[in-house]
Formats: sequence, structure tokens, C-alpha cells
Amino acid sequence: MKLISKLAVASAMLVTACQTAPQNMETELAVESTLEAESIAVAKDMVAAWNDLDVDRIANLFSEDAVLHSMMIEPIHGRETLREHLGALLKNATRLELQLKTVSATGNTVFLERVDDFDVNGKHGAVPVTGVLVIEEGKVTEWREYYDRNELFTEMGVIQPEPDHLATVNQIMDSWKAGNIDGVLAHVAPDVTYYYRVGSEPLKGPDEIRAFLEKFGAGMSNIQWRINRHAQDGDILMVEGADDFVDAKGNRIQIPYMGMFEFENGKIRLWRDYFNPAIGDLTRKGEPVPDHVQALLDE
Repeated sequence: MKLISKLAVASAMLVTACQTAPQNMETELAVESTLEAESIAVAKDMVAAWNDLDVDRIANLFSEDAVLHSMMIEPIHGRETLREHLGALLKNATRLELQLKTVSATGNTVFLERVDDFDVNGKHGAVPVTGVLVIEEGKVTEWREYYDRNELFTEMGVIQPEPDHLATVNQIMDSWKAGNIDGVLAHVAPDVTYYYRVGSEPLKGPDEIRAFLEKFGAGMSNIQWRINRHAQDGDILMVEGADDFVDAKGNRIQIPYMGMFEFENGKIRLWRDYFNPAIGDLTRKGEPVPDHVQALLDE
């Protein structure tokens, strides 16, 4: 009888659990569904404000400490900073339509697939975009935008300024002169290839370059690496100048050189140096170099 009684109790508990679980699940799904619907509503309010070119409405739909991050550029922090940025962004727009293609949400995160169709500075353009909005208490706290920035500028008729890659190489030179190898490597890509001298085996990756620079620069002093001329075409930078330094044995070495840098996303992914090591050998020995070479060294 005791066994039967225990089985009856266990069976009752199981039935109760089975009855309660669906109810709890239904409640959780209802809450989740409500949260998603509310989040989508806020996102659509934001889209409507953009379509109306209403800067204040757009800004007020952001939380006070919101972040707007268009990928590949620095994020913008804070509602008032966003208000100022948006005012500058939309002042030349006469029409904007964020055409929603797909809207989906998971909890308080909303995904918007769309085409942004606009008239800016008298030019019509359209760019596919995907946005990810995080909604909290009826406000957008974070907005991440994914699109082709070059395509956007082309569609807007905006000529992008050429990146100042010479400034990056100058920073590398300053780091090398200071013996700061980390400063040099901060500007190279993880998959960088470096030809210390074209014709030699290339160095692959920052670790191989570090090992080379540590050995090559040991005991080096009075480094006067300089650039006399340069030319840039997009992400390709060509420089002409001279290496001028004192080696570990106290010999002054001067060599005219030509360098080629190929950049990707602001980092050097390919670096090739061209020079004649025989010139370095002459200057190391203190012997004269040909007049046409000396003219380059004296620039």
C-alpha cells in the first residue's frame, strides 16, 4: 500500500508539472512577443523620423548615452553629439526614404534590411544597408550600420579625400628613430609582406619583421631616415629618400632608396624597398661615392 501511495503522489506531481510548464512557456513567449513588437515599433518610428528629415525626432528617439556606429568609422557617442552630427548630415538632403525590405527582432534587438533612397546636393542615389538597433525602455541605445561606404559616397556625389598614408610612414620613421619597434609594427597588417631589399626573401607577418628589425637595429644610432619625394595613388604610396645612420661599429652608412607601400584599411600589407647595398659598403668604408649618388644623399 505504501508503494502504491508513493506512486500516486509522484504521478500527481508529474501531471502538475506537465500542466504548469506549458503555461509558463506560454507566458514567456507572450512576454517575448510583446518585447519584440514594442522594439520593432520604436525602430519603425525611427525610420519614419529619418524619412521626414526630422533631426530632433531622430535624436530624441536615442537614449541619452546612445551609440551610433557606422562600421569602418569611429562610433558617435551621446544623444546631443548625435543631434549635431545628424543635423550636419541631413542639411543638404531634400528627400530620404529608408525602404524596408526585411524587419526582424529577437528580444530587444531589431534587424532592418533596407535600401536608403535619397536626394542629396541635387544628386539622387540609393544604397543597400543593414542596421542593427538595440532598444531599451522605448529608446535606441545602440545602432550599428553595415554598408559599402565607398558606394554611399559615390551615390552622394562626394569626392572622398585621399588617405594621408605619408603621415603613417612618417610615424613609422619617427618610431624607428626612437628605437620603438612596437611603434613601427602598429602600422602593419597581420598578413603584411616586407621586402627589406627587393631580391631578398620576403618577411611574412609582424613577428618575422620584429626579429629582423631587432637584429638590424642593434647598436644603430643617429638615424636620419628621410623622405625627399613621394607620390600617392589611393592606397599605393611611393617614396624616394635616403637611409642615413651609424652602425654598431661607429661607421656612418648612407644609401639612397626607393620604397613602395600598399595599404589596406589604413595598415601596410605590402612593403618593398629598393636600394644598392654596394653604395652602403662604400660609405661604410668612408670611400667616395659617384657624384650622381652624392647628389641624392645631399638633398
